[in-house]
Amino acid sequence: MLLTFLAAAALLAGDQALDEAKRAFDSGNYARAALLFQQAQESSRSCDIPFYLGLARYRLRQIDEALIAFQVAVRCNPKLVPAHLALGEAYGEKGNGGEALAAFSRVLDLEPNHAVALRSAASLLLHGENNDKAVPLLERLVAAEPRDAAARVDLAAAYAVTGNRDGAEQQFQEALRLDPASASALMGLANLYLKQGDEDRAVSFLQKAAAIAPKAYEPRFLLGSAYNRLGRALEAAAELETALRLGGDESAEVHYHLARAYGNLGRQDDRRRELARFAEITAKAKLDVDAQRKALRLVEQANGLVDSGDLTGAAARLEEARALRPSDDRTLFRLAGVSFDLRRYDAARSYVQEAISLAPSEWLYHYLLGLVEKSARRWQPARASLETAVRLNPAAAEAHNALGEVALREDDPRRAIASFERAVELDPSQAAYRLNLEAARRVLNR
Repeated sequence: MLLTFLAAAALLAGDQALDEAKRAFDSGNYARAALLFQQAQESSRSCDIPFYLGLARYRLRQIDEALIAFQVAVRCNPKLVPAHLALGEAYGEKGNGGEALAAFSRVLDLEPNHAVALRSAASLLLHGENNDKAVPLLERLVAAEPRDAAARVDLAAAYAVTGNRDGAEQQFQEALRLDPASASALMGLANLYLKQGDEDRAVSFLQKAAAIAPKAYEPRFLLGSAYNRLGRALEAAAELETALRLGGDESAEVHYHLARAYGNLGRQDDRRRELARFAEITAKAKLDVDAQRKALRLVEQANGLVDSGDLTGAAARLEEARALRPSDDRTLFRLAGVSFDLRRYDAARSYVQEAISLAPSEWLYHYLLGLVEKSARRWQPARASLETAVRLNPAAAEAHNALGEVALREDDPRRAIASFERAVELDPSQAAYRLNLEAARRVLNR
């Protein structure tokens, strides 16, 4: 986040009205800064203010509130690169890789060679095993930052997975030239040599990697597998046992190669134990993949049932999908919407609140929560959610209209008129908005 702040440090320079807020932020008084930036929003339309508010919220570890503020900033100024970066960083910290990647991709639409966005987007793609999509980003990053050894290692790894062996070797070698102590580059080259059958050369690189990164299990695992190929079972077992102690217990390959070493040593009970652990991890991984595929099929089935009018059946399918993918905010939102249509307001509230906890900058989620609370006649929480929705998307006529309806329920016709006027201004084709505006004016004039 430091890079984001430095990139935007001059945005509010020269605005005397905000000097106190900036001083509070720069001095580390983030609570005071957040209060002042929030107050400034009421009298200024500057898109920089919600961005700075987001930074203050982020420093206070109020991640959801920070995400909302950053989204307000980019909605206000879609070209505000630091705000997009901040969204990506905050969503990455929250564990929502999809939203993080979307934010970094928007940065790259604006600045195709932005090094931070290239590095961050590529990292997310590599983590998701989307190596084909990561390669062009990493190539641009290496071109922009030719002395970045870590970027070259990532590019080499992506090349290796996508079949460009020569490109992988070249990038690993260049990474080592830039950083001779790069354990990742040493392991990458060793992997290439193992696939070529050059185990002796691989062992040399892996021994160096293990010495450089003594607490990492990966070089020990690769070294153990190389020793297995060379028939050096005792050394293989020692390295693989070390790999387990260093954190490799969840790696199926570590257990497989350790079973092989134990077999060569005649330790059959140990071999069977490791093979059983290998089978357990492999089966779990297969179940996880199958669960993801099944969840996607269930969502497709639910969409078809909604189209045919079977909301109860759709809700059942979405419940199954949610159980398989509990951290998918879109499935939760869809389930909340169907539950709302079925007038299951408690369930709808629970589902959409879960969705908001995963993606708090999505205006539609807050809008749906506002509708749920309005239908349950909970006027204050309905107003709070709808106000958040219009902060995130000031052009959402339906949210302004709903705010007007809540204001009438709260016996505040002036506020209702303001909301209905905004709804009509945004979407004059909606007769319902005009009728609501006329009704609010009659209430005021009684």
